[in-house]
Amino acid sequence: MIKEFFFEQRNHLLTALVAECQDVLSESISKHGVATLLVSGGTTPAPLYEALSKTDLNWKKIKIALVDERWVDASHAASNEALARRSLLINNAKVSEFIGMKTDAKTAAAGHSETEERYARLPQPFSLAILSMGNDGHTASLFPKATGVEAALDPNNTNLTAAINAKQTEVTGPNTERMTLTLSALLKTERLIILLTGEDKLAVFNAAQKPGSISDMPIRGLLQQEQVPVELYWAP
Repeated sequence: MIKEFFFEQRNHLLTALVAECQDVLSESISKHGVATLLVSGGTTPAPLYEALSKTDLNWKKIKIALVDERWVDASHAASNEALARRSLLINNAKVSEFIGMKTDAKTAAAGHSETEERYARLPQPFSLAILSMGNDGHTASLFPKATGVEAALDPNNTNLTAAINAKQTEVTGPNTERMTLTLSALLKTERLIILLTGEDKLAVFNAAQKPGSISDMPIRGLLQQEQVPVELYWAP
């Protein structure tokens, strides 16, 4: 169920993906009366968010929430909420309702129940998730060998969110305490789009499609299932 779309230039990818996101969100509004857009952090999707914010979607009927978050304040440079507010919740999209993951709790584990309550109020199925992937095969904040990741990857887990404490690597950086959507929550989404750039990421993605352990490369949890369509959008 994995469809792959390859582009020679990133601006071509951006144009195509903005149109695809518009179609998915518009269809969800038409079908359900509301749409839920789940977004990831990082520099790669920021131009997508800015372009999407300028479209004439019915943004008042679109709820925007995070796929994952570092357990830092929204004023922190590493905050995914800050990125979303800076690049997506602007222009036409500034009227959308935003649901963040970070609470006032000192730790992600202590804040989990409040985050879970917030996400439980989101309309389901979620309409669209924009995902990324690290060179270690993680997606969202589902990191290999992280504390809490085994439960978060359990397809029978009824929680939408999970507190994660990753082992610090070059990929995680110093902010290892995270909140993330669980695998089961991601599978409650009507469309999953993985946005990648660069030859190195494509090589990792190709490796993840080969048989192997989900715990070693958590993105396999999405690639090995057959209930939700997954699309790869890639450019050099």
